[in-house]
Amino acid sequence: MATTSSNGDTGQGLPEEVIADLLSNDTRRRALSILADRDEPVVVSDLAAAVLAAERDIKPAAVPDTARAELTEELFTEHLPKLTATDIVAYNSMVGTVEIQQRDVVPTDHC
Repeated sequence: MATTSSNGDTGQGLPEEVIADLLSNDTRRRALSILADRDEPVVVSDLAAAVLAAERDIKPAAVPDTARAELTEELFTEHLPKLTATDIVAYNSMVGTVEIQQRDVVPTDHC
């Protein structure tokens, strides 16, 4: 996980409580893990498919379109705002991609 200084902040200046809150959600944790494993930006709907595939132990192509659309919406409304506000990920609205900015926040055991 992220390293913590003596004042309780991580190396990025985020309090440990904020990191813990961000990582407390399974979907967010899986999304961060997937982003950390990739060296390039990921289209948000592709990230949704990858998260669902990991949850269901199936290939991303086997994720139903409706489930993918629902999680894409959830990512946009619930998870990405928290992650972009803390600068853990960056969202590029021009191309609809998200990219990890702070890999050391992602647990090393992944999900």
